[in-house]
Amino acid sequence: MTRITVQPALPGDAIHVTMYTDLDRYIEKIVDHSLDLLLIIGRHGTGKSERVKRCLSASDQTSRPSLYVEGHAQPFGIHHGLWMHRDQPVVLDDIDKLYANPHCVRLLKPLCDTRSTKRISWLTNATMNGLGPPPSFETSSPVILIANEWRSINANVRALADRAIIVHFDPSNEAVHREVASWCPDDEVYTFIGAHLRAASFVSMRWYSKALRLRRAGFHDWRSIVLQMMLSDRMLAVVADLIADHSLGTDRARIEVFHERTGKSRATYYRLKQRLSM
Repeated sequence: MTRITVQPALPGDAIHVTMYTDLDRYIEKIVDHSLDLLLIIGRHGTGKSERVKRCLSASDQTSRPSLYVEGHAQPFGIHHGLWMHRDQPVVLDDIDKLYANPHCVRLLKPLCDTRSTKRISWLTNATMNGLGPPPSFETSSPVILIANEWRSINANVRALADRAIIVHFDPSNEAVHREVASWCPDDEVYTFIGAHLRAASFVSMRWYSKALRLRRAGFHDWRSIVLQMMLSDRMLAVVADLIADHSLGTDRARIEVFHERTGKSRATYYRLKQRLSM
């Protein structure tokens, strides 16, 4: 089946990246301070956040650790983290949630300035009592912003677009599948999902994790459940499940079960089977 994706509206200068190794190139330039501000946009389930963490982790072994901030973080905690990790790479994941908080906006906007040295300020009792980080300090931290889609991003984040190098990460189903091979411990789950890549409009790493959990929990019909996740067309999922069922040795047997489950005809079965093989 031809892969169909709904492309988000993107800034005109977004760089389209489809390979994990190419994504690494941009992340590594943040790690070595060659780039100052990188915005990574891409659908969920491609492992972009984990890829960023992996690149940063390799660097952290030889230098002071970087800072990873997720969408639920609060301003004082961010300020404290920026102080403790000053001059080191900073990752702001789920950026739209962070920038929905006006207090976070006030704190993070100067951080995302492209000047070599930025002044970070947070003037509250928590920073001015002399017991914690100073209320104001300078840092040269380069920044990675991560978002799932551009269309949902609020105006505060959009204002950063002119400053940032913007990467739209859109790996193929096959590329996602190859990436999963590095951590999926179950060959049967990995092979089963891999056999249906062409039928899915997109593939999410989360499906592999869910399949592992279902199988470990003793769901004997985990294959059928996974196909429902992967294929938005319910009847297509039924046909894929019947084809994967080795107890049904012929199309005649499959058609009988297909009619029982869906009430649809032999012709519909063959039409859907043909879609799976495209």
